[in-house]
Amino acid sequence: MTSTHPHYLRHCGWQVVDSDGAAAAPLQGPVHCDAVVIGAGYTGLGIARTLASLRPGADIRVLEADAVGAGSPGRNSGFMLEHALAAPSAEAAQSLYQAYRAVHHTMATLANLDQSATATVFKGAASQRGQHHLQAMARHLEASGQPCQWLDRDAVTALTGSHHYRQGLALPGSRLVNPRQLIRALVASVPAGVTVHEHSPAMVISRERDRWLVRTPNGTAYAGQVFLANNAFAAGLGYGRAYSVKIFTYAGLTPRLPAPLFESLAPGGQWGLLPAHRLGSTFRTTEDRRLMVRGMYGYEHEGGQEVAKELMRSLTRRYPQLRSLGLEHWWGGTTSLTFNGAPLWGQLEPGLFASIGCNGVGILKGWLLGSELARLACQQPHLDVPGVLGRAAWMPPEPFRQLGFRAVSAVEKHLAGAEK
Repeated sequence: MTSTHPHYLRHCGWQVVDSDGAAAAPLQGPVHCDAVVIGAGYTGLGIARTLASLRPGADIRVLEADAVGAGSPGRNSGFMLEHALAAPSAEAAQSLYQAYRAVHHTMATLANLDQSATATVFKGAASQRGQHHLQAMARHLEASGQPCQWLDRDAVTALTGSHHYRQGLALPGSRLVNPRQLIRALVASVPAGVTVHEHSPAMVISRERDRWLVRTPNGTAYAGQVFLANNAFAAGLGYGRAYSVKIFTYAGLTPRLPAPLFESLAPGGQWGLLPAHRLGSTFRTTEDRRLMVRGMYGYEHEGGQEVAKELMRSLTRRYPQLRSLGLEHWWGGTTSLTFNGAPLWGQLEPGLFASIGCNGVGILKGWLLGSELARLACQQPHLDVPGVLGRAAWMPPEPFRQLGFRAVSAVEKHLAGAEK
């Protein structure tokens, strides 16, 4: 049976670095409310906050399976990426870009992020094929009015202290954050009427006459509307399995580096590098002088020690001087992929709404899709999400789905080459 929530094997490095914060009480006993949001991630909080603004006085319950920040939203790489890197048209990309910028401002204000903090976020190419990818991306960004700036080999080396990359494409306006700190700050800022319940995984949802029932280990919530914001884990509740698959990605953090060594890896200040190829490796610096590496994909199940070895190989290809230091923390996190990259978004049944399939772009996109879903549920003007992002395509059942994933992954890993 598909699980309704994650059971991670390892603690998240972001969580270890920053482990403060008070717990929110689990859902207890029968509760009658106006809406239940399943998942206290970026999408779920976008839903809850928008519902509260559109329905003053409503009782909105947000169910988080773990402690806030310990799950998938706190396990990502911390890129708040304003750019719409994929869209069916230049007009759609421009619309998304403007929406992401507005969401970025909202989230930064709510989380009290340092508005003066700067970092260079860019796409990096380590191969000729990667350079071709960047050229196509630059054409897309320029056609849709999104700012970008070319970085030659010397400029990338000056930023990263590594000679591994041939070229880069800077994406102005994006931000690097500690994702665990961000999600906890957003939970701390929820408005009146919104209650977050930690350690309250939704186990069963069902329809009873004119309302929905959501059962957790210690309580039951009854509501007129339910919102699925738990990505591929919605399959465990009976929804979305035909359209999305659960994928594990992995990240690692070095120990805190001596100041002179860290400065040699970030001579121009904080930076974040996204690979030119989707199966390449992501790198970024942190404010506490660490280097993060993220890469690899695992199908449905979390990997073991072989993951740490592969992350180290990616790290030492760029930074052989870090071989003896290794990774102080490494962990897995889930994302939800759809066949064509479009989300399963909208009303699935009367009173049941979903945003499933973040496809690895989670912070600004997740909040936007959640906020617009709430507007849809309140019958308010909203972004035409299917029009700008498309509709999730059907996926074949097992074992064909897994066989297809592994075949495509093998080809893409080969094509990634030096980007890994």
